[in-house]
Amino acid sequence: MKKISFIFLLLIFGFTYSSQKISAKSYGQYQTKIVNNHKFQIYERLTRKGPSRPMANTRSLRLANYQSKLSRKVRGQRYWFLYINGHSAGWVNEKAFRRSKISVARHISLVYNPAYKFPTRDAINYVTNSHGSVISKSKVNVSAKSVSSTNIGSHVISYNYGKAHAKAIVTVRSDEQEGIVKVRNKFKPGKTQSTWKHHYKTSGNWGKSYAPETKSHKLKSGNLDLKTVFYQPATLSIGNSVQGAVGPTPEGLTVSGKRAYIAMFQKPYRQNARIVSYNLKKVPRYELQKLPWLSWNKFVALSKNIKISPLIKLGHGQSLSSTKNYLYVIANDHTLKNSFKSEEIMQIRKSDLTIKRIWTFRIWNARKKYSYYVHNAVFVNDHRFYAVFHNGRKHKFQYWQVDKVGNKWVPKQVGASQGEFMRNNSPMQGLTYDKINKNFYLAFNDYIFKIAKNGKVLSTSHFNTGREFEGISARRGKLFAELAERPELLVSPIN
Repeated sequence: MKKISFIFLLLIFGFTYSSQKISAKSYGQYQTKIVNNHKFQIYERLTRKGPSRPMANTRSLRLANYQSKLSRKVRGQRYWFLYINGHSAGWVNEKAFRRSKISVARHISLVYNPAYKFPTRDAINYVTNSHGSVISKSKVNVSAKSVSSTNIGSHVISYNYGKAHAKAIVTVRSDEQEGIVKVRNKFKPGKTQSTWKHHYKTSGNWGKSYAPETKSHKLKSGNLDLKTVFYQPATLSIGNSVQGAVGPTPEGLTVSGKRAYIAMFQKPYRQNARIVSYNLKKVPRYELQKLPWLSWNKFVALSKNIKISPLIKLGHGQSLSSTKNYLYVIANDHTLKNSFKSEEIMQIRKSDLTIKRIWTFRIWNARKKYSYYVHNAVFVNDHRFYAVFHNGRKHKFQYWQVDKVGNKWVPKQVGASQGEFMRNNSPMQGLTYDKINKNFYLAFNDYIFKIAKNGKVLSTSHFNTGREFEGISARRGKLFAELAERPELLVSPIN
């Protein structure tokens, strides 16, 4: 029995037997790691003499999801046995990780608002301890828990954890009338459709065997003809830690250049999530579903085309959108309706998928007695976004254009649709804007509506999938749509 156990350890950890003791530490939960920009080898084996048999390097997989629950010290150097994107990998020197680091958005600009305090931990991208493991943002010491949006001027916020430290500047803008507007009463007649409240179908194997899907979908309705681009991995992680989990629930989608970016939540009610980016030119239709158990070489070849963000503030994530250089998301709380709270705009770098800058904005009526707290928005450039507000009291959908003027965000209403779209008040699941034809697309459950900027309904597409759309994105004459359970990206030409 002892011999069998010893051979088993050899196979798993690649150790050569020696009477010399090798110190080891195991963790009950997988530790999430952030790797640095340097090139460190990932080794298949670790012996008392050191590592051997290099398999790949951390630079080629720099924005993958790294996790570990076992470390060993050899000749004064600490090594960790890694899982990468949920796949068993190998050993890497601890120096490959960002140790004792805090990454924050360094510039935060707040609209004047007596009803809102900015939570300073929202600016944190990640925090690591002395071993490069990500720790909870709640454990970080912050010089101020929040900043009042009435405290006009600039405030320096300090973040500290052990030897890690960072600073951010929070500025409260001085214009007390910013975001206060007159509201148009004109509206275009909308449509009200019947639909289900909760999804009742899946992609096929999801929820049964969870085996990979092997068939594409072709969904045609109205002027849309959606076809499967690819099925995504259910998750890109191992274990169920909050810091390390990636998925399985998509909530937002944007397509920019040759890449798709998807907001992936461990639980849909959480405010923090991961962004997963795929190179659409390099991902096969079905193979990514098998990523955790593919051969190592095939796994590496596919994972090079995947980028994963740290766990960052995304709100509900359904306003994820993109411009040439950045991603944007309005990190709203989707449980709030008609709230007077400010809303956070997160500007996210495409290079490493971390938050670079934060603004807040508000939309209130001229008498300051009614607010328009938006749940869906789409950026069309770095200075403009469109948003939709559902006015349930007046059974109306209002369309807003919000422009960045200097450092302010100035709203104006551009259209409205009378009606509920969905009789049972099912929430909007996605918004995008077709720059070529200057139309909006709105998604509800498995409906997609084409809307003119003034609010006129141009067409309705109903796909009868029983699954929820979780984000849509218009890009150069194509409409991309994300279906849930299993996460599946589809595309249709538009005109």
